[in-house]
Parts: sequence; structure tokens; C-alpha cells
Amino acid sequence: MKPLYDAVKKYARVKGRFHMPSHGGNPRALFPLKRERLYASCAFDITELSFSDNLASPQGVIREAEDIAAKAYGAEKTLFFAGGATDAVRVALLLIKGRKIAFFGDMHKSFHSIARLFSLSVTSVQTLSELEEKKFEAVCVTSPDYFGRVKDVEAIAAVTKKIGAVLIVDEAHGAHFAFSPLFPKSAVKCADLVIHGAHKTLPVYTGGAMLHVKNEYYEAAVSARRECVSTSPSYLVMASLDFARDFMEKKGEVLYARLKKKTDGLKSAYPDVQTLPADDFSRLTFVAPGAGHALAAHLEKGGIFAEAQDADRVTLIVTPFNAHSLKKVFSLCRGFDGKNAEYSDLSELIGKISAEDVGVYPPGVPLIKAGEVFTEEKVKILERNSDRLFGAPGGKIRTK
Repeated sequence: MKPLYDAVKKYARVKGRFHMPSHGGNPRALFPLKRERLYASCAFDITELSFSDNLASPQGVIREAEDIAAKAYGAEKTLFFAGGATDAVRVALLLIKGRKIAFFGDMHKSFHSIARLFSLSVTSVQTLSELEEKKFEAVCVTSPDYFGRVKDVEAIAAVTKKIGAVLIVDEAHGAHFAFSPLFPKSAVKCADLVIHGAHKTLPVYTGGAMLHVKNEYYEAAVSARRECVSTSPSYLVMASLDFARDFMEKKGEVLYARLKKKTDGLKSAYPDVQTLPADDFSRLTFVAPGAGHALAAHLEKGGIFAEAQDADRVTLIVTPFNAHSLKKVFSLCRGFDGKNAEYSDLSELIGKISAEDVGVYPPGVPLIKAGEVFTEEKVKILERNSDRLFGAPGGKIRTK
């Protein structure tokens, strides 16, 4: 039996993919395999050889590819990762170990897990004045969020510069910003370290990520990467990072202009289909109050698979490689009229202390962190999204 292989093979025929990885299953978005007469991606699946460099200590083609990527993003230095943005977060946090750290707003669950792993002192802040008053030595922020909304990173950077703090921006969902002026500005120019989960929005294989750093952090970051990641990184993933950067430098501006024209046109053509306002036009979130899960199921019946859904929303990652199915999405949403199934009853959690970080995945932001008390309001959110929880091993939320 080969259940995983069979499941993936069956799904390979689905065309309406609006989730990461953002190549959408479209071979034209990745390596031009047919053009190169390389009909199997295994041809790219190699190891450290005399010509292929070594991610642990890059001096050849990997170093060259990273340097070209840095230039494309306007960074001083860039490091590649094959294990996802979480690997990049781990390296970034290791660089500020021992400092007084603030996180501004919501952070991905990996941030909190790594902070505990490294015994970091982290504090949540919500205002710029609080950042300045408490004299933090490092500040971490997520921008954009899962719904394509960005923070005023330049204003945050001004404060961190004033107090002499290191600024780390988890821009995992913004790796495409550099390739079109129609997108928000990337944080690369104003932050000390910026994380990109490239496979989320670019034609990169799953796990392809980057960490952009100022020169002063480069050697320490390379050393930390050597300690933190696998000694067997996928060349297939790393090569796709290099390919996607080159492809988007050449064609991204034109492709994204066409994409914006298409998304704007469909929004105008379907005024009754409600979407969540976003700074990133390529992140479409359809609003269905009380019926997000039902809408996602409705879309799947029509051959459309979304990136994420919760009780009230369905989120799509739109790229030049899946936009051909976008009209069908709007059409299905227009004809939708349904409600979610009955919610789970988790009321027994109210007033208890959580033993785990618990939240809805995606987006992967803890709603309740380990050691916090379950409130009635937050329990209701968990109930409405009980099929997409993380921090519930075996389907059970553990309390202390």
C-alpha cells in the first residue's frame, strides 16, 4: 500500500489550487522541465558534490545564488533555507538570544515555540510608545499577516533605531513584494533581519525560504544556520528559490500587473461577493459570516481548494499561475447560500489554564498561549473552528 503517494497522485489532477505552495501544481510555474527535456524533477534532486557547493558553508553556486537574491531584494546579505520560514525564524531568534525582546502584535506559533526552546525573554507590546518606553533590545513583528494586511514597519523601524534595538520582521507571506510596485514595500530596506517563506507566494517548492540580514549579522547567521538546520537540504528546493527569483525579476512586474487587473475586474463584476480589505491585492479573503467552513466545502465540490478557512472567512493565495480559475471562484461564491455545521462544545475549558499553545491553523497564531487562562470569548472562537486547531494532540486540548 502507498496511501500518501496515492492521495497526492489523485490530487495532482486538481486545477483550482489557491493555497501554498504557490506554483499551484502548474509545471510552467516551476522548472521548464519539458523545454529542458527533464521530465522528472528527480533530476534536480542531488547532494553536495564537487560543483554543487554546501549550504553549511557556501562558497560556490549557493553563495552566488544567495548574493544575487540579496541584490534582487535590496538586502545586504541573503541566506537560503530548504526547511521553511520556521528555520529562518529559528536562526533569527538565535542571533538575539540574551536580549530583552518585544513582539509587536501577533506572531506565528513557531516564534513562541522557539522562544521557549531557547529560553528567550519575550514580551507582548501593542503600541510604539510602549516599545520606546521599555527600552527593548530587539523587536519582532509580523507583516503582512495571513490576510494580506501590513503594519507600518517604517514607523516601527524608526523607534527601534532610536532605542538601538534589532528589528526582525517575519515577512513570510511577502516574498513577492519585491517584484512589483503594486505591492506594499518590503521591510528589507528598513529592518535588520527579514524572513521570507518564498514558497507561500512565489513559484518555489515547499520549504523554500530566505533570511535577509544586514552585513553585521551575516557571519553569525551562517554559523547559526549550520547549527540549526538539516545537513541534507533539498537541492530541488534551493534550486527553485534561485529559479523563481530570476523568473520574477524578468517577468514579475508584467505578470502582477495583469493579475491586479484581473482581480480588480472580477471584484467589479461580482459586487455582491464580499471580500476582506487587504493591502496585498493577491490575497483574497471571501467573507461568509457564520459559514466559512461551509463555503470552503462548497468551493471544494467545484474543484477549488483554498489556502485556509475559519468560521467566517475563506482565504485564497492568488498568483499568476492559478488566476485562470479565479472567475470560477467568484461564480461559486455568488451562488453560495449555506451555514456551518453545529459547533463543538468546549465550554468545560473556560477558566482553566492551557498546557499548550492553542489556536487555529492556518494562520497558526496562538489564540491561547501555554499558561494562559481560557476565557469564554476565546473558547467560542475555538469551538467555531474546532476542525482546524493546533495544540490539541489526539484532538484533545490539554489543561494544567
